[in-house]
Amino acid sequence: MVLYDIDVRPTDYSSYFVNNFERNMHDAVAILPKLQTGLDVNVKFTGISDFEYTPECIIFDLLRIPLYHGWLIDPQMIDVMTAVGKCSYNQLVEKIINSKCSSDPEKVTEGMS
Repeated sequence: MVLYDIDVRPTDYSSYFVNNFERNMHDAVAILPKLQTGLDVNVKFTGISDFEYTPECIIFDLLRIPLYHGWLIDPQMIDVMTAVGKCSYNQLVEKIINSKCSSDPEKVTEGMS
């Protein structure tokens, strides 16, 4: 029994698009086993559909499934919005770790706040 009939084939049959589609399909199939334990996606705090593009996102793109998250900053928290900027979650964690490990006291304070 087929629950959904999803056509994920490319609409442009030029060699570039076909090769790109084949590569994406290969990458998506390689990611499928991760669905059992969860996918690692890297959110951005600028909008509900903002993510850093990672191989895990290919599955959603190929199946045309919109991906959303709720990790948003309260727009009234201007200082937090300024500190986070357009950083992704991973970039922000890296920024905090670098600040805390710095020998510069000003950067350490920045990482603590």
